[in-house]
Amino acid sequence: MSMDLSVAPLNRPTGYPAEFERELDLGRGRVVFIRPVVPDDAPLLERELQRADEDTIYNRFFRAPVRLDAAQLDRLTTLDYDRRFAVAAFGARGDGVAVARYETTAPGVAEIAIVVRNDWRKLGLGLALIADLERAAVARGIQHLDAYYLSDNHAIEALLARSGFEVGIRDGEVSTAKKDLLPGG
Repeated sequence: MSMDLSVAPLNRPTGYPAEFERELDLGRGRVVFIRPVVPDDAPLLERELQRADEDTIYNRFFRAPVRLDAAQLDRLTTLDYDRRFAVAAFGARGDGVAVARYETTAPGVAEIAIVVRNDWRKLGLGLALIADLERAAVARGIQHLDAYYLSDNHAIEALLARSGFEVGIRDGEVSTAKKDLLPGG
């Protein structure tokens, strides 16, 4: 299956890590192009957020509906690829199907977040994107990842557990998952 190469960024910001660009065959005729997020992705992100179902939005942002203003979209798409890193996955028609990100919260610690469109779940895409985040984090000296999720979001809890996170650290409605990235960490 040939990918729509319009998803390859024309404007690569300073520090853009091209080594994270790749095509990934998920089987069942599903192929995605994965690459780091760039500022030009803001309109696509806004469009995909508007299309997403309420449960997906609620599980990602802990509230729904969500309308992001230009400054918030800019913050989500303008990255330094060091302390703030994100990768997106695009379907064959160039539609956004998933995004995963981390943001450092303390020296050597970052919080991750991931969202995969409903029709692209259970194909291994979430696992692949988390692996990309881990690879980027380790290369940038991050030693520990945290994820916060709604305690009743069993799908993300299972995904994080399959990715090697310690899950189910509950504090009311929100749970935490943790993963040390360095051996013995």
